[in-house]
Amino acid sequence: MNINKRLDKIHSIQNTKNNDKIIWQIHNKYLITEISSGIIIIDQHVAHERILYEQAKLAIDGNGLSSQKLLFPETIKFTHEEYLLLPDILPYLNKIGFVIREFEENTIIIEGIPSDMQVGKEIVVIREIIAKYSKSKKINSLFIEYIISTYACKASIKAGEKLSSHERKFLVDKLFATKEPYFCPHGRPIIINLSIDELDKRFERE
Repeated sequence: MNINKRLDKIHSIQNTKNNDKIIWQIHNKYLITEISSGIIIIDQHVAHERILYEQAKLAIDGNGLSSQKLLFPETIKFTHEEYLLLPDILPYLNKIGFVIREFEENTIIIEGIPSDMQVGKEIVVIREIIAKYSKSKKINSLFIEYIISTYACKASIKAGEKLSSHERKFLVDKLFATKEPYFCPHGRPIIINLSIDELDKRFERE
């Protein structure tokens, strides 16, 4: 593919956020929509993972993410050893949008979570980060990257989750606002493009 065709393809895909085309959800896993050159298929999980990853990365380096208050705050009880480690990572959890306070012995209350995070995934994210830190007990760039990627992966929409038409459009718009909409933080593809020419060949059209 020459450079002009590649630029046309990228421009065509990016323009999906500026129109009112329908976005279908297939098997509660993939999003499909029409573009001028054909269709694109988006993996909803890795798309949301990319969105959350970039947001968290900017938040850690900047002013932090906004939070949504939980209607029913969650409590987490830790071992005494884990609880002693919590102050080390609390600033980073606060940066990505968690609002946490001490409750009783070895226990915290989660009062708020990142605004783009689905309610119900907060406990697994915090527990995995604490578990990882309890092994290394080192705050460095690798561990901060682990915090960001763990949050993005665990908090993102999963395959099998049904999305409303508004949620589908919101996800696609947010994806194309990221710096790297084509690959997830682990390198997996987010978008597959099928051109009209490719579809015609599959259907053996002259």
